[in-house]
Amino acid sequence: MDSKHIIKQVDIIRIKDNKKILMKDSIIDEEILEIFINKNKVFQMVFSMTDIEALAVGFLFTQGIVHKKKDIEAIKVFKEKNQCHITLGDRAKERLTEFKKGRQIKGSSGGTLLQNQADLFLSCPKDHFSITYDQVLSLIQMHWDHSELFHKTGAVHSAGLCNSSKILSYYEDIGRHNALDKLAGDILLKEIDTIDKIATVSCRMSLEIIGKIIKTGIPVVISNTAPTLCAIKLADKAGLTVVGFARNNRFNIYTHEKRIQASVPDEVKYLD
Repeated sequence: MDSKHIIKQVDIIRIKDNKKILMKDSIIDEEILEIFINKNKVFQMVFSMTDIEALAVGFLFTQGIVHKKKDIEAIKVFKEKNQCHITLGDRAKERLTEFKKGRQIKGSSGGTLLQNQADLFLSCPKDHFSITYDQVLSLIQMHWDHSELFHKTGAVHSAGLCNSSKILSYYEDIGRHNALDKLAGDILLKEIDTIDKIATVSCRMSLEIIGKIIKTGIPVVISNTAPTLCAIKLADKAGLTVVGFARNNRFNIYTHEKRIQASVPDEVKYLD
């Protein structure tokens, strides 16, 4: 990722050990992305000025407006204006009309809150796919090591698509929802088979975040932070394996444990 155009150096004052230090700091920039659909401006969102096409398409995908790549007839990006112009086919236009009726509960990302709608999602694959304890910890460490913008600025979230041994694609943004939408857009545009893939995320696994992952058909998500109770319930219903607090040598499995296998025969301990 070429991050030079979105990271700026600013003068700051750092206080350390009760002393004042004048220095430069790396600060990430942000802008407003405008999404035009069939020549009409329909959505606006604040974003980190990268991966415009993936973000716009991913948002339409996770909101249920676009189901497949063929729903999109044309895409044109105007980077200098932070605009993405998308032409949708007839069926997708009908879904957009339904979306705009405003009957949905809105989530913190501005999209629809997908609670209690697991039956609308692509079902996650059954338990034939699994990874080991060691692979869980290895993938989350790779995710952390890969966080270029976070290490420079401390101001972004990230989402990765992995197989059992490596990161295949990786997106960062100031918005955690945006990072997931970029990943979802990449999956849709490249028509990636997710039946044996893993998502790694840097953020709290809320209802909206889990809903976006379920939409992609990815069977396992790993985060270094916590899920919410509603997210766990939705993931359990949809067949998604949720792993949280993955860091150092430990992690928690919240749903569909069978996909996470011991690297060596494990001993179960029960703690109060």
